Amino acid sequence: MKIGVIGYGKRINSIVELLLMSGECTLSSIADVDTERVKTRFPALADMNVRYYDDAEKMLDSEELDGILVGTRCSSHTEYALLAAKYNKPLYLEKPVCTTYEDLARLKGIMHMNERTVVSFPLRTAKIVEEVKKIVDSGRLGTLSQIQSANNVPYGAGYFHKWYKDEAETGGLFLQKSTHDLDYINYIIGNVRPVRVCAMNSKMIFFGDHPAGLRCRDCPDVDICPETDRVRAMKNDVEVYDNCSFAVDTGNEDSGSLIVQYENGLHTVYTQNFIARFGAQKRGARIIGYKATLEFDFYTGEIVIFNHESDKKEVITVEDDGSHFGGDKFLAENFIAVMKGSDVSHSTLSDGILSAEMCLAARKSAKERIFVDIE
Repeated sequence: MKIGVIGYGKRINSIVELLLMSGECTLSSIADVDTERVKTRFPALADMNVRYYDDAEKMLDSEELDGILVGTRCSSHTEYALLAAKYNKPLYLEKPVCTTYEDLARLKGIMHMNERTVVSFPLRTAKIVEEVKKIVDSGRLGTLSQIQSANNVPYGAGYFHKWYKDEAETGGLFLQKSTHDLDYINYIIGNVRPVRVCAMNSKMIFFGDHPAGLRCRDCPDVDICPETDRVRAMKNDVEVYDNCSFAVDTGNEDSGSLIVQYENGLHTVYTQNFIARFGAQKRGARIIGYKATLEFDFYTGEIVIFNHESDKKEVITVEDDGSHFGGDKFLAENFIAVMKGSDVSHSTLSDGILSAEMCLAARKSAKERIFVDIE
């Protein structure tokens, strides 16, 4: 099967690699605003018979594709999803599916693509989440009362040193990170509709008065900056992480929290921060039911169940199975099945729209200090 990619970067490359490893796909074409950058950054593409375009519509008009992948920057995900929908081909769409309410409304106009669109939500398809869902669905926890969820991001530097520092591109960090976490929570609890959101965020670390556009290599304070060694220790690709995180043009909050209320009364408390490092990393949730409490952490791969009727607890270890805790592998396999017509998406456009709407509501709530209803 022939696949074409609109916007070729590191993230979509990892999915393409999984598709090619299956032996069932070939990379036919790439449309990107900077095709020379793509060729330089991904030299392995030189060994493939890939055709390059500087315009996505030209590619879609010229190529006979079995599937389309959109991996552009976040602010244009909607634009290219709408374009791909005109060709009625299976679509792999990076998250967040949109960054504005206007684009959210536009996406609702292509719901005929719902089950043929695989949204990049690998956490919902990770093995540990599947195991948690089985336990919740079994009734072992009893009636659910509350979910406490956290994401202490150990690689947060990317949101302040790279192009991600531009809020106009990211839509803010609720849309960048909690879109994943809210989606896997929605998946675990099943068909329970969220009805309202309240949130707050803050920017306590990554701000300053250095000039806009300053690069670390040109900064007179580079040898005393607390971020210099951290960034170099985290990534070899210093060129990509070379934007000053203490400049006047550094966007994005560095922490945020939200509360979601669901129609049955259940509520989720979620918090995220982007300054944790190494052992301080954490991503997962504590799900509290009447009969038992379950907690899990993606990084440790452990699920712990605390019985409320005794002091016994059970520990289940789930093996990490590749990128995004095995979720990427599942999504690639699911997209292949969608292209074949042998299955529908397990991470649909409607899932992406719901999560985006919750994140947009959180952003609005934090800005205006109000509760925001989910339509």
